Amino acid sequence: MSASREKKQRQSAGPDQKTVKVQQEQAARRRTTIVYSVIAAVIAVLVAALLVWRSGFFQARASAATVGDETLTAAELSFYYYNARQSTAMYGSYVGFDTTKSDDEQFFNESEGKTYRDSFLEQALTTAQQHKALADEAVKNGHTESEVKDQLNDAIANTKQQAASNGYTYGAYLKAMYGPYMSAGIYEKLYTRYLMYALAMNSKGEELYNGYTQAELDAYYEENKDSLDTFEYSHLYFPADSVDTKDAEGNDLSEDEVAKLKEEALAEAKEKAEEVMEAIKDGADFQSQISKYELTTGGDHVTVVGSSSINATYRDQLLKQDKGGVDMVETDSGYYIISFSDRYLSDEPTRDVRHILARAESTTGEDNKLVAPTDEAWAAAKAKMDEIQAAWDASGKTEDDFAKLANEKSDDGDGTTGGLYERNTEGYFVPEFNDWVFDAARKSGDVGMVQHSAEEGAASGYYGYHLIYYVGENEPVWMGTARNSLASEAQQAWVDELTAGYATALADGANYLGK
Repeated sequence: MSASREKKQRQSAGPDQKTVKVQQEQAARRRTTIVYSVIAAVIAVLVAALLVWRSGFFQARASAATVGDETLTAAELSFYYYNARQSTAMYGSYVGFDTTKSDDEQFFNESEGKTYRDSFLEQALTTAQQHKALADEAVKNGHTESEVKDQLNDAIANTKQQAASNGYTYGAYLKAMYGPYMSAGIYEKLYTRYLMYALAMNSKGEELYNGYTQAELDAYYEENKDSLDTFEYSHLYFPADSVDTKDAEGNDLSEDEVAKLKEEALAEAKEKAEEVMEAIKDGADFQSQISKYELTTGGDHVTVVGSSSINATYRDQLLKQDKGGVDMVETDSGYYIISFSDRYLSDEPTRDVRHILARAESTTGEDNKLVAPTDEAWAAAKAKMDEIQAAWDASGKTEDDFAKLANEKSDDGDGTTGGLYERNTEGYFVPEFNDWVFDAARKSGDVGMVQHSAEEGAASGYYGYHLIYYVGENEPVWMGTARNSLASEAQQAWVDELTAGYATALADGANYLGK
């Protein structure tokens, strides 16, 4: 074999060791690059997933509950959950709910092991069920979401205003109010459903309220006289003087010594009460005795509607009395003198009005009572009322014209009721308003303007000018009470029947709420 051929055979047999080594190193580098690329890709995916998770994307869309054939996401259920939470938070100090603590760390009912989170979820599910069932009923009865569009827009505008005044964007404010998963789209969807629910409730409520006959109302009265009758009575209270628990040297008295002093004070109060009772039996009136003894607790000819308005301490005894009878009722701290005058069913008609308020803005003092408006505030309110009156004078001056103007201009109400106040009794309104409405000469269609300028410190939110349209008389209070009671019971039965067809259950997504 020639040297040339041998060389070619060696070359064709494969690369030499140096070449092989280079190739191996290149392959190793390629494998390393691939591994690192895969790792980098995995890390990128994990980071992205973590960011998405932290954003609440997956949690918000997780199935949290079912209502009938509808599935609610965690974001949707949070609308109802945080509404329930906010309602409780308003009375937190009274019910022992601390908003700074986790809901599932606080007991709503410790004996049952029920946390506030459990309670809020329960309330959320019930509310969601009712809103869904009645919104569907509204649609079934021919109502559409277009009917509540204006109310929705007003709610959105109001929410945006609240957001801005608290330094939030609209979206951030919704999350602050309804949890981290809330969005504008979900809020507006469920608020629309709430408005449809309210539409169905109001429609049914009005139908029921106006559907009772006089015979049905009379039957209700016969079964509920104590709740509907007007009671007239007089009462005086003679408290036992407070006793000192220390002697002249400042030493604590024994329990027996204190008890004896209290017994003596109570005996003195009784003696005084007996003396007054005899005087009243002999013809003295309650008012003269109130003045004589400078009593701070007492009333001559008190008038209340419903026996529940009578002091429970002497209610039962008073209801047993004959008219004009005088009795004494003992308590642990004093003695009451009571006299029953009369009870009857009042047929005094109530009165309906519409009104427009041009509010004089006021501030709240340290005692949480309103401070009377400034001269500038009064001037602004008067200017607004002048504008309102001009618009009224330029209208057709019908009740519908007034209602429309009230919706557009009034500083009172939600802009949907036409300023209507129905079935009002004397004493309900602020004094100037009340005096105008209950003037004996008042007749339907009368229009007048009054200024409410109560003294500084009064707890009134109605400083300003009131333009009032007198609609006319309405049925007595007791009939309205009877209608309300009957209608409320019937309406609840109707709601129960509708919701019975919408089974509810919580799902895993509910775990993202309240923790």
